[in-house]
Amino acid sequence: APHPGPLAGWRVLVPRGGPWGRRVARMLSERGAEPVVVPLIEFAPPQDVAALDGALVRAAGGGHTWVVVTSATTVGAVTGRLPHLHAQGLTSGDRWGEVLGGVRVAAVGPGTTRALTETGARVDLEPSGERSARGLVAEFPRPPRGPGPWRVLHPRSDLADATLRTGLTALGWEVDDVVAYRTVPGPPPPPQVGSDLTGGRVDAVLLTSASTVTHLVQRVGVPAAGTVVCCIGPRTREAAVDAGLGVDVVPGAASAEELLDALTAHALDNPRHRAGAGTPMGER
Repeated sequence: APHPGPLAGWRVLVPRGGPWGRRVARMLSERGAEPVVVPLIEFAPPQDVAALDGALVRAAGGGHTWVVVTSATTVGAVTGRLPHLHAQGLTSGDRWGEVLGGVRVAAVGPGTTRALTETGARVDLEPSGERSARGLVAEFPRPPRGPGPWRVLHPRSDLADATLRTGLTALGWEVDDVVAYRTVPGPPPPPQVGSDLTGGRVDAVLLTSASTVTHLVQRVGVPAAGTVVCCIGPRTREAAVDAGLGVDVVPGAASAEELLDALTAHALDNPRHRAGAGTPMGER
């Protein structure tokens, strides 16, 4: 008989749909879990697409020394604009490696590096310590001596904080900070998901950003006591703690694979750490 998998019997809330949600749901199923996909957030083009397009054309023309990328979503947002720019005759190709091949690339972690590599980009810097904006700034080089300007392109979410911009500016770089995508609420979650979560019928919750924390608590509910709360990185963990959630799992690197590996390790180490108490965390 096939092995049931290390997460057999676990129901795990996946907070995003789309390609990421489908990939994570598949990996959970392979480990024996039942994924509960609830798209708490979705991604939309920026209000000002022209600003993003202009920045990409400048980068393609040699206007930037580096481009700094902090999520696979950013990679998708940027690569989604390249065929449009190529069709207008503004770039020499429609893939990252063709358009931005002369710009050095920094990625925040392995998930972002993987997404970049798939587009034909070569990643020159990935932090060896903390996989976050803070960690990237800590390992980022200073600009070369001599006449500049020395510019860094930072395409980002509309919700990104100023950590990268202020950190790179302090190192001496000029930062071209442009919104590549907006984070918007997903469709209303089914009421059954909320009653399952607060009633202890969800065993674990995956949280991938501060916005997933906010939307979980405000639109679905507070997980019952005993629910394993998994945060993809330190900033998401801070947001969860600020929202009053106990955090059980934070992987060493911010990627879907590492997040599921860390949940699996936690499940094997804590076979009785399962939901079912049915008491919301706020009532403990």
